[in-house]
Amino acid sequence: MIELAIASAFVSAMGYQQAGRAARMEGALTARNIKEQAKIRRLQALQEHNDIMANLQTFKSQNAAVAGTTGRDMGSDRSYKALLKNAEQNTKTLAQRSNYQNLAEQSKYSQQALMAVTKANNLSKAYRYKAFGTLISGGYKASTMTGGGLGTSRSGLYT
Repeated sequence: MIELAIASAFVSAMGYQQAGRAARMEGALTARNIKEQAKIRRLQALQEHNDIMANLQTFKSQNAAVAGTTGRDMGSDRSYKALLKNAEQNTKTLAQRSNYQNLAEQSKYSQQALMAVTKANNLSKAYRYKAFGTLISGGYKASTMTGGGLGTSRSGLYT
């Protein structure tokens, strides 16, 4: 009977240890997936920036073509210069907003990855404590089955 109590406590403790390992592995995998999402989003942000700049270049080229076909001098045409300056300013603002949004998303991904690892580590610790408690409880049950206890002997010394 004592062997059964000890074996039961040991098996339960091993189960908690495995659950703790699984929690850490799950947290690491979740963090890795979040970091991959961040890399993908960083690449998307770069592509968005390239699209913004390409649109500006297309705008400039089209206006240069229009100016050329109408016979206007692009170097001295103030309205053409004002149009280009406005387009460049709008493009700069759009690129900055896109960059700020990407930075905010990267920060969010970083926090999510850190939270996943922290949560997994905390869960793993909880399982370790449970395993330890199970072993202590099993030892106590085994000691009460043998007639020994945690009390004192007649001499006043612990048994």
